[in-house]
Amino acid sequence: MARGTMGIIGCPVLEDEIVYALESDPDEKRIYLVESAPARTLAAKLDRRGIAYEPVGEWEFGKGYAPQGMGDGFNVVVMMNKLGLHSRPAFLKETIEEQLRFHHGRFGSIALYYGMCGNAGWDVSEWASRELGARVSVFRGEDGSVCDDCIGVAVGSHPRYCEFVKKHPGMFYVTPCIAGNWKEYSEELDFCKGFEIMGINTVKEVFQVYGYKKAVKIDTGLGVKGEELDRGCRLFSEETGLEMTEAEPGSVMRYPADRIYAEAKAALGG
Repeated sequence: MARGTMGIIGCPVLEDEIVYALESDPDEKRIYLVESAPARTLAAKLDRRGIAYEPVGEWEFGKGYAPQGMGDGFNVVVMMNKLGLHSRPAFLKETIEEQLRFHHGRFGSIALYYGMCGNAGWDVSEWASRELGARVSVFRGEDGSVCDDCIGVAVGSHPRYCEFVKKHPGMFYVTPCIAGNWKEYSEELDFCKGFEIMGINTVKEVFQVYGYKKAVKIDTGLGVKGEELDRGCRLFSEETGLEMTEAEPGSVMRYPADRIYAEAKAALGG
């Protein structure tokens, strides 16, 4: 059994993968969730699944204080970032590197629930090892390549992502997390910001400007399922005006989601 503290730094779009990892891990552990606006939907999902956790004040955690009651066994501390970081790749990279510099000494290992999100060639685990001497795990495919973003995580690897894009060109990709949290995400991202000067005031008009006509549902099997997933996709389709299609069977691969948590946990040792 692992001993020590594993940190998770995550993007809300990949919160289903975090819930999946924590629920699937049979080992006894204490889970701490840093309280913040980006963590609210994750907290709701943990509550819904009956996964016990202890809240940690954002101010205290940001000042470097360790969660109270943390024992010598296996601990997992989860910190979520704002969704909008990925819209500015350079700022995302800068923010993640800054967080790793500040937090890495507090954890025996860190699982970074992010993709490259526009930072082509960025392997943050190599950077962290070289610059900080820190053990940081990222989403990787079976070939070892870093997953591009949340869609790369869903389909399983960079090469599989490239093939998926060829089959579904010019489409917006919708995972269960996006469908289930669409209302919260659309409000946070504020798609219409900056378009008002053009007389554009709806998400549907913004998608038209970008040339999107269709969206494809990628059912990862994580997060919302069945009618709840269908309802989320209908809401997304109604608000964006995009025709919803569905990814072919076999499009999804869970390997990156299994690997990142197992790798970060194994780095703690026993």
